[in-house]
Amino acid sequence: MRTRGGQANTGTGMNAGGLGMRPLRFVAVIGVAYAALLLPVRQAHAWGPDAHRTIALIADKVLQQSDAAARGKVQALLATDKDTRLTKNDIASEATWADVLRDKSQEARIASSNWHAVRLRADSPELAAACYGRPPLPSGYPASRGPRNNCVVDKIEQFQKELQNPDTMPGERLAALQFLLNLVGDVNDPLLAIDKGDQGGQCTAVQIGGKPPVRLSTYWQTTLVGEVVGRDPAAGAARLLSSVSPADMQSWAAGNPESWAMESYQVAKTVTYAFPADSAAEKAA
Repeated sequence: MRTRGGQANTGTGMNAGGLGMRPLRFVAVIGVAYAALLLPVRQAHAWGPDAHRTIALIADKVLQQSDAAARGKVQALLATDKDTRLTKNDIASEATWADVLRDKSQEARIASSNWHAVRLRADSPELAAACYGRPPLPSGYPASRGPRNNCVVDKIEQFQKELQNPDTMPGERLAALQFLLNLVGDVNDPLLAIDKGDQGGQCTAVQIGGKPPVRLSTYWQTTLVGEVVGRDPAAGAARLLSSVSPADMQSWAAGNPESWAMESYQVAKTVTYAFPADSAAEKAA
């Protein structure tokens, strides 16, 4: 494991059966929610379950304020999830569904692990290369059963199209929403947007002050999220949303999966991995 000393930088048109809103707008709403959580820690998180839950609650509040009808249809679609073996069917729990599925099922782990990241080379951030050449979804395949070699940017686009298509089967429509609630967070995750050869920060440790070294991924995933959100995700969501200005809301909603991926890559280079290197403490795993 590579250990680096120093203080981390932690500043602060669908049919009636669909969501009743353009899928891209719904994705943008989730993106706004992630940006709200990113702001207090200068956009440098990796996303664990607490972050995903909090962001889903922020997205729910944004919909409540801006499009109550769409919020109702999101809730109605999630209510069709009767399988509680992985998660409950409230929006906060469903935001972790794709991660729980991947972690508890070997088949799902093999099939979907690549869908959560866009590993842009640190010295050459070419989206096509990080997205396996950007192959289209094979004809007749639902996005949830697509090839394993797809990146998070392309999977978001595929699931968006399924929500837009009135012919999408009900079960696949639910899966599309479940994946989107999670993947829009992942495309905003700096540790999933760069290939540093350290398994997304798992093989790099950071030492904060005189504390024992911890994995970089754990520091962003657990420590910083806990500091920002607190112990109550609902209260944390309300507090974070109250700090977002209308101008910020409009700016963040203008993004798209490709631009979010590139922004996450830049954050990874300039913030997440921008702590001072201590060559005497650096060790290979």
